[in-house]
Amino acid sequence: MSATSLIIDDRDPSQAIELAISIAPTNSVASMTAASAKDLTVGLWGKEVKKSSPKITWRDGHTTILPAVYDDYNINVCAAVDIPIIKYLAECPVSTPDSKFATHISNQDIPTFELHDIIGSSLSQNRPVTLRGTGLYSNDKKLTLEYLDLHYAISPNRAVWIHDVRARALDHTNVTKAGLLNTFFESMDDPNSIQCVLDIPLAQVALPDSLRNLDHGIAHGWSETVYDVPISSKVHPENFTVKGWALVHHAGFLTYPHHDAEGTLTWVKMDVGIKFWVIFRPKDRHDDRKHLQDFAIRLGNFTENESWIRANCDAEVITLLPGDMLIMPPWQVHAVYTPVASFATGGHFYHYACMHLTELSRYCDVTVGDCLTNQNLYHALETLRRMIIAIPRLSPRITMFRRSLLALCIMVTQGKAYRAKKGHKSAVVDTETAPISLAIAQAISGHLGVTTRRPIPVLLYKGDQFDRGELITRKELDQVLSAFTSL
Repeated sequence: MSATSLIIDDRDPSQAIELAISIAPTNSVASMTAASAKDLTVGLWGKEVKKSSPKITWRDGHTTILPAVYDDYNINVCAAVDIPIIKYLAECPVSTPDSKFATHISNQDIPTFELHDIIGSSLSQNRPVTLRGTGLYSNDKKLTLEYLDLHYAISPNRAVWIHDVRARALDHTNVTKAGLLNTFFESMDDPNSIQCVLDIPLAQVALPDSLRNLDHGIAHGWSETVYDVPISSKVHPENFTVKGWALVHHAGFLTYPHHDAEGTLTWVKMDVGIKFWVIFRPKDRHDDRKHLQDFAIRLGNFTENESWIRANCDAEVITLLPGDMLIMPPWQVHAVYTPVASFATGGHFYHYACMHLTELSRYCDVTVGDCLTNQNLYHALETLRRMIIAIPRLSPRITMFRRSLLALCIMVTQGKAYRAKKGHKSAVVDTETAPISLAIAQAISGHLGVTTRRPIPVLLYKGDQFDRGELITRKELDQVLSAFTSL
């Protein structure tokens, strides 16, 4: 089927998955990868990494260095944790267009207007989406301060928090230090230094224009509710700033397995360099919340749980080259290895069809969030409340699903119960959105069969926790919520 002949039924977006897979040619990833440089160690030894750094070959044929940073006793601090994890990642299967766990799309195969349905449907079914660009990795393309300043207005003098591999190995509770970006770049040529800078705020960066409406939190939650509920309280800036940030890494940096905070979806686009992005999925027991929580915890402590992980975990490696973009659903546990100096942009957002995964992620973070994520965010509740408030006037084009909608309702009606472990109390304060969002959530819950004897947890916590549920009939829901549409 050609891309131009695609017909997507907006009332049954589950069909979009099959269409997306069928139009992403099996050789699209292979052709791009074949054209890229397979030996990623060229030019690194003795300059950016130690001459004694070992190397490893990945399943797709790429050869990379293994990190080597030495302590005062000449012991490689990466040997105990980082290298065993990287060796496991390198063994994992390559994610291809016929993957059971991810959807691969070529940017050139699908008209822009069809992307939202295909991507949203895939994400709602717990499938990350890779959009393949036309970029090719080149050993000759070098990451520089001038490049970041010119293209992203990132000043060389910007103050940043620097994550250091040596510090992480010595004390995992104290891994960052304040510094300047130009100092970080100077240390890039220090063979005994492996560092990264996470979450460089880039408020001017967002999803590409063709995908910007995927951000339902901004497009609907905030943009469509200020008439009904004008903003009068202090609003945490993260409600808007998390939509755009940048990552800068030295060669050889491993980001440990984790999922992203506050149940957000995450997009990342490679600009310079290359990353091996590894996604994890439990083999079974998808109906067992405690197992899913334990699954994420064990991955975060790989060296003590390697045998269990190999027996209970499926994993795939998504190789991101310049121009490639990855979008992950909430709760997606992942690890990332950066074999060469790299720069990527990204951001977080929310989507109505993924609320069941957002709720699962936030549920896990309540008790163990301090060991499942690599950052703290404080914006979720206010955005989720406004997403509920937007529903009575929401375009009928937006598809909604039963379990996803129930999940959004419980996160609003029991907002304080979802404060992440060690999260600040200010993240769950009541504002002008609290009364109306509660009323709308209760009306929706009643329409979906929630009663005193059958509360939301009874309905939500049973069955496959990755299942979005059946499609909601919008006409019936709109009738229930008509009282909330008066001017």
